[in-house]
Amino acid sequence: MSTRDDASQPDLAQLLVTAAELPAAGLDDFTELASPSSDEDPPPMTAQTPELTAVLNRAFGDKAAREVRTSFMNADSSMVVDEGVSERVPGAAAAWMADMRRVYAECASWTMSIGDDEITVRVVDPADDPSEPLKVEQRFGNGGAEALMRTMLAGAPGQQARITTLLVRQGDRALELTFRSLAGDPDGPEAARLADGTARFLDLAPAKFLGLPPR
Repeated sequence: MSTRDDASQPDLAQLLVTAAELPAAGLDDFTELASPSSDEDPPPMTAQTPELTAVLNRAFGDKAAREVRTSFMNADSSMVVDEGVSERVPGAAAAWMADMRRVYAECASWTMSIGDDEITVRVVDPADDPSEPLKVEQRFGNGGAEALMRTMLAGAPGQQARITTLLVRQGDRALELTFRSLAGDPDGPEAARLADGTARFLDLAPAKFLGLPPR
């Protein structure tokens, strides 16, 4: 677990999933990494128009006033789960979520510039996503909270990474829960195993952040 700001309030860290909670949640296959896997700044991104490009980079490059993060990996390293809990200045979390909603609503795809490479990122239509993001949003986006979940495929076909992210905002605080794996056969046994791990983290992390009883 790490913080991006030494002034992070201890109560933010108390909202993160801990390694000790994994066995009871059926996540014995996962262990906590020594340091979070996604502390790096995102690369430059380009959307269809200059206006959307500005929104895209602002949304993914947004910096919270305070943030704590942790990451978990399963035994064969086929999935990494990144979790962050952040607190922004009044009004900033709502503005950030509005930017993210606009990105997913208006950008079906975009490119990332990494060195000399241009990597295409495509947003999966929620209706075609087996993780059923709209149902997850309904589950956690109530009682004063709002939720947004989408899956993205990054890279060339056959070598694509699958990145599924759930964002939950309550007031000026937000949860980011991201699942990273290779986009393999959606009907294969590996996909079913990763889907089970995803579902179990979705039962655990948002409920802890929102103060709800676990499912």
